[in-house]
Amino acid sequence: MANFARESPRAFRGLLIALGLLTVFLFFDPIGFASTSMASHMPPATTRAVTHLVMFQFKPGADHAAVDAACEEMLGLKDLCLSPNSQYPYITSITGGKDNSLEGLQGGLTHAFVVQFANPDDRNYYVEKDPAYRAFKETIDPLVEKVTVLDFTHGTFD
Repeated sequence: MANFARESPRAFRGLLIALGLLTVFLFFDPIGFASTSMASHMPPATTRAVTHLVMFQFKPGADHAAVDAACEEMLGLKDLCLSPNSQYPYITSITGGKDNSLEGLQGGLTHAFVVQFANPDDRNYYVEKDPAYRAFKETIDPLVEKVTVLDFTHGTFD
């Protein structure tokens, strides 16, 4: 290698640049070779994430402004529900809205929310102990005619 460097310094410099670029390319993976690894193709059953579906039927006489406020409060739980250990929010995401299905299979349910948790322990804390969630339930209870809740662990069907 020393002879090559002495005899052809421009070629040697080019080789060093090429090796440096290759190293950066492999290290930083700018075109996503790592994203095509087997890990990204693992089935959802390998995660412990929990989806918590909540569907409401509000009372016929419920004030529209109060219903809207309750729905906003439900969405706000993402920031209000804090882990007792870290004091950081533990809900992965919340989304929701008013029903607009054309199928007519709602059974009176008018609003739905999807709450994502990283694991069953977070969901269990939310349902059983979280003070922000408990306060929310007290706020929404007078407005609600019916609530349906369904939880599932991603990719688990047995």
